[in-house]
Amino acid sequence: MTIYTTNEWKGYGKQNYYWNEYRLEGNTVVKYKCHRSKFFDGDENNWEHEETVVDSWDIDDPSMPEWLHNYL
Repeated sequence: MTIYTTNEWKGYGKQNYYWNEYRLEGNTVVKYKCHRSKFFDGDENNWEHEETVVDSWDIDDPSMPEWLHNYL
């Protein structure tokens, strides 16, 4: 379940966008870096989506960012 999503920002090149999502997975908060880009497959433009796990914290982990506790 997504608990927080950052604003989208432009990446390098045209049609590249990034944002971070924080998701609650059981008793763990996982930070994902999400990416979407547009490419031409020969017939039409398509959006490609990717996700990468950046960090994770247990709910009671003191190293989790303080502001993130407000969304739990």
